[in-house]
Amino acid sequence: MAGIAVTGLRGIPASFGGVERQCEELYTRLAGMGHRITIYARNRYVPENITHYKGVRIRRLPTINSKYTEAFVHTFLSVIDIILSNPEIVHFYSQGPCLFLPLIRLFRPGTRVFFTCGGLDWQRKKWPLWASMPIHLGEVFSARFAHCCIVVSRELQKYYLDSYGVHAAYIPNGIPQATIKERGFLDQFNLESYKYFLFVGRLVPEKRIEDLISAFSSRERNCKLVIAGDSAGTEEYVQELRRLAGKNSSICFPGYQFGENLSELYSNARAFINPSELEGLPLTVLEALSYQRICITSDIPPHREIQQNTNSGILTFPVRNVGALSALLDKIESLSVYQLKEIGAEAARAVSSLYSWDASTQKLESLYLENLKLPQKMN
Repeated sequence: MAGIAVTGLRGIPASFGGVERQCEELYTRLAGMGHRITIYARNRYVPENITHYKGVRIRRLPTINSKYTEAFVHTFLSVIDIILSNPEIVHFYSQGPCLFLPLIRLFRPGTRVFFTCGGLDWQRKKWPLWASMPIHLGEVFSARFAHCCIVVSRELQKYYLDSYGVHAAYIPNGIPQATIKERGFLDQFNLESYKYFLFVGRLVPEKRIEDLISAFSSRERNCKLVIAGDSAGTEEYVQELRRLAGKNSSICFPGYQFGENLSELYSNARAFINPSELEGLPLTVLEALSYQRICITSDIPPHREIQQNTNSGILTFPVRNVGALSALLDKIESLSVYQLKEIGAEAARAVSSLYSWDASTQKLESLYLENLKLPQKMN
């Protein structure tokens, strides 16, 4: 069994963020297989009393509370601690933290270094040029200095091959078993089953939520719009979204929702919408499909990849095309609840057979053992 240190994320248990949920699902399973896992967490994200979670050791370290410094400072401190503790494997998540990846190679040459790319972080609109440049350099370091690169989508796999000649391993995100929830929490927002469209995620510019609000507001609707999420260092953008929504009582901003509340939102939505222009492999779309919801998404490659794999449940529109998005909202509103359930059930069957956290964990463990030259376990 291997000693594995994980850095570059906020920590677990996950409360928001796709990387955090990905790591929670993977490393709690790996801990259950007997591996010694340490996840480095930011002290403002994980409560002080949490030192272990489902077999995973949580190592809380301080950082500077700023969107420009938080990840870098925390990763630097974690790398110092990793060098001192000398695990067999270090796994970096996200491109920016990989700026410090060469330090592991320099001071612990016997340690195997892994990196997982969930998206091209330097392209995110919240970063000005001076902030995106070091993140882009982190991408270069991830390609040049990691012993093993992992990506969550075929599009990212192609990107690393075309840009750096790196043959990255493909391990997609998975989805947990979805349980449809009856209404309860929704009553406080006056939401009825199959009477609202749903967006879930961080409210950041690359998600293009303004397109969704504009498309929804372009005509009278029979449904409401729920935008479940909040700022991720993007307070001005959130204020602009609220201004755009204006006094439209049909648009609801319930903030971040987790656990049972989030499950209830998925379970009762008429359709899930993701108008984003930049994704890796969006967990929210996979989760919505697992809850038997039709998804309306922009036609960017990661969304098309899910659409092609599942062959059901996803309608796409050209990114930024508000008119085309509005027409798809019209189409979904015209369908009966029976039709929505029939399409949704087929999509759920397809996505559950293709995206499994258990399968992804087994693939990751195989890569670890292969790099350490340890014998593979019999399944």
